[in-house]
Amino acid sequence: MNRKLSQFEAAGDEPLAVPLRLTLEKPFRLDRGLVQRLRRREVNAKEAFTIRDTSGGYFRASLKEYDARGGVALPYERMVRSPESSIDITLACAVLARQRMQFVMQKATELGVSRIVPLLTEHSVPAQGLAQVQAHAWAGHIARAAKQCRRASLTELQSPRSLDSFLGSNDFSAADRCLFLDDRSTSAPLATKAARRIVLLVGPEGGFSDAERAKLAGRASPWILGGRILRAETAVVAGLPAVQLKWGAFTQDTRLVSDQHSSGIG
Repeated sequence: MNRKLSQFEAAGDEPLAVPLRLTLEKPFRLDRGLVQRLRRREVNAKEAFTIRDTSGGYFRASLKEYDARGGVALPYERMVRSPESSIDITLACAVLARQRMQFVMQKATELGVSRIVPLLTEHSVPAQGLAQVQAHAWAGHIARAAKQCRRASLTELQSPRSLDSFLGSNDFSAADRCLFLDDRSTSAPLATKAARRIVLLVGPEGGFSDAERAKLAGRASPWILGGRILRAETAVVAGLPAVQLKWGAFTQDTRLVSDQHSSGIG
């Protein structure tokens, strides 16, 4: 039985896909499950979405109609590049004030993060302040950002948790590389070998406390982004592209190769 999600979290979703080859301007059917997943992305009738066919290619399609049993969509654009990240990124970010945390949700989604873990740290917004910062609205910001940037997948949002809880989680232990942004340590050399699962930890204004940094020592590599002191949300939008540049989609040509079939994508 699936666990009931709290008001502050939302399950992630794999890229939308259909078990057939799509042809431009040829309508195709959506089953009830796909329509439900589109509704999670806040896609309404006459709006566009991204979907993958059996060739592995991605298309933009317009949702023409739908009801409780399914729907009909029309593919109108063949995407040259995959909209999905080539690496699995977990962003563990201290809970910030209202608009700043909304910004983090939006930009992390646009930058290809697989999951977001809001952290309750010594200097973050405390647990009793979650309602005030409208944490219940974070999932909506993620859904709208995914729709805007043409992702076919949906970023997972986890319930706010302590740093100790996150360090004991499978998302942390299963990562190939764990990094935390820190301006008070000597940045550790980062190996350039391939990494598939990466964790990026970002602290609140003022950074992680000395006690928290001691917990991170030896378990995550400190990473310095230049000599300027960055606001926490700026650190997120600087750190995530740096991760993509070093290990992810920004290091490679993500164009999809044409195979000359009806879909045009292989």
